[in-house]
Amino acid sequence: MTTVDDSSPQTPAQWAVRWHGLVLAALLVCSVPLVHFAWHGVLGHKEPMVPIRSQTPAPEGTWATLRDGSWMLAEERHLREASPVVWWLRGTWNENLLRVGLPHPGTVHVGGNGWMYLQAERQPATTLFERRAVARRAAFAAVRDRLREAGVELVVLVVPDKSRVHPESAFGGSSVGVGKAPHYGALLGDLASAGILAPDLAAAMAAARRASPEQLYYRTDTHWRPQGALVAAMATAASVEASPLRDLLPPRSPLRVGPGATYRGIGDLAVALGIGTVDRVVDGRLMAEPASLFAQLCVESLEFYAVEPWTPDPALHLDGKDERCPLVLVGTSYAESNGHQALQLAFGRPIRLIMEHGAGGIAPMQRLLTELADPARPRPRLVFWEIVERGFFEVGWDSPPF
Repeated sequence: MTTVDDSSPQTPAQWAVRWHGLVLAALLVCSVPLVHFAWHGVLGHKEPMVPIRSQTPAPEGTWATLRDGSWMLAEERHLREASPVVWWLRGTWNENLLRVGLPHPGTVHVGGNGWMYLQAERQPATTLFERRAVARRAAFAAVRDRLREAGVELVVLVVPDKSRVHPESAFGGSSVGVGKAPHYGALLGDLASAGILAPDLAAAMAAARRASPEQLYYRTDTHWRPQGALVAAMATAASVEASPLRDLLPPRSPLRVGPGATYRGIGDLAVALGIGTVDRVVDGRLMAEPASLFAQLCVESLEFYAVEPWTPDPALHLDGKDERCPLVLVGTSYAESNGHQALQLAFGRPIRLIMEHGAGGIAPMQRLLTELADPARPRPRLVFWEIVERGFFEVGWDSPPF
């Protein structure tokens, strides 16, 4: 039997590979504290070297948080997310996964032609949707009643999901997935049963797409384009003006599209993929910009515009801040993405905006109801409650606090 002698010395090349690996591992381990020490300690910078939206502020240390270990966990996350080394390693890893067709995390679906969708809206939890039906209907009725007690009428705007309006790259065809298809109609049915006006925005957008190939949503973002917001706003105005609620509308003013701004940026879905992006505040807006060649492929034009009167009128307040407005939009981030401006343009009237980020629309409605509890504050006549279709799957709609 032949034996192999494993005691032979390693070659210089083998030693070089081993030591290079050890040195690289040591550098990676030491890089995070060294970068923080140099950037914050030596150079005195307060902000992170690479700004990204997953960063958290440094936690305050108290005896209680030190004792139970929560401060250490929060500080570890703060340092990790603020590290440019972690940012680079994570971005490089996620981009390589995308190149081989394995996007990470699995919350985002990458379809044809680079179109991106939230995985949860493509494959919604139908059982959860049905289980929440009773609570959802009760919430609609409760909000309706509380508003009517204050002399206010309600219109609910269910914003259709991106995958419903642009199903081609989401489901591989021109129709919405079987599990998702009936949800929008069920929501409109719930609202109709509660006696609440709810324009069919999905039908209006489907008709607009049949008439023109124009894209109504962004390729790498969850939000609608200005064209999509305007289609929804025009459908809402037509529905209200054809109903008894038209008597609550103040006189119309001639409005037009005012100054606009276009930014070359990256949508929230591409950012959620963890690719190489950095965040900048541009004109008061948080924008993601590419920081790698791969991220450059995800850049698209993000458009915003203003609304102004045809002739100067100091009595018209179109910034959404006038509490005396008889019309109020209780909105989500879709209101910020031209939805508010489009609604003012379609109605030809100033509309106050109460907005909170998040698709569920619960937090801004709670703000309005709290305001209405104060008899000293002005009362609106008509409230538009904007809720994104996928928002009904958020935790808040399990037991709505109304």
